[in-house]
Amino acid sequence: MDITRRTALAGVAAAGLTASLSWEDLPGWLETNMRCDIMLSEVIGVYRQLFPDMTPSDVMFAATTAGRSWRGQVEEADARARQGAPTWVYQFDLPSPLDGGRRGAPHAIDIAHAFDNLAQPGAVSGTGPTAQREADQLSTAFIHLARHGDPNHAGLPDWEQHTLPRRQTMVFDERTRLEDDPRRVERELFAKVPFIQWGT
Repeated sequence: MDITRRTALAGVAAAGLTASLSWEDLPGWLETNMRCDIMLSEVIGVYRQLFPDMTPSDVMFAATTAGRSWRGQVEEADARARQGAPTWVYQFDLPSPLDGGRRGAPHAIDIAHAFDNLAQPGAVSGTGPTAQREADQLSTAFIHLARHGDPNHAGLPDWEQHTLPRRQTMVFDERTRLEDDPRRVERELFAKVPFIQWGT
């Protein structure tokens, strides 16, 4: 039994290193950082069509995350579904309140919620009522999975197992909800090329 996670992405670079990235510079950044054998013009075009309000920096972080690290989670969850292994997938979209919410939901923001320790040093999740509700929901799901082999509990909508082709995913956000394949277009975009785990 397994819960696999997808976290949404920070829209602002750490230390602002690429906050002023231009559309002209974006292909070079993607070529260096995405580590994925795909046409950069197609990647940029898909993101600009899907998310017209994204800046070049936003697209750089979204594409490098989806093409490099998130893709591994997709491969793992789908492989488990093909094997019939009980698997539940979640995506954490509740943004950090830091910098007025401009960071979005950065990688690993869900950890403070999963362990219900929002107020600990280093947590970027905030301690407001919505963040606490999400922490209650997610941490209780982990406890139920450990105790009962299933993350479902009274505080959540019905959390169906991840199956193909639906790819059911619990989305933790302002409103927690179950969605089928919530990042389908991104998943299909990067599924066109072979997946190679970076660093292997």
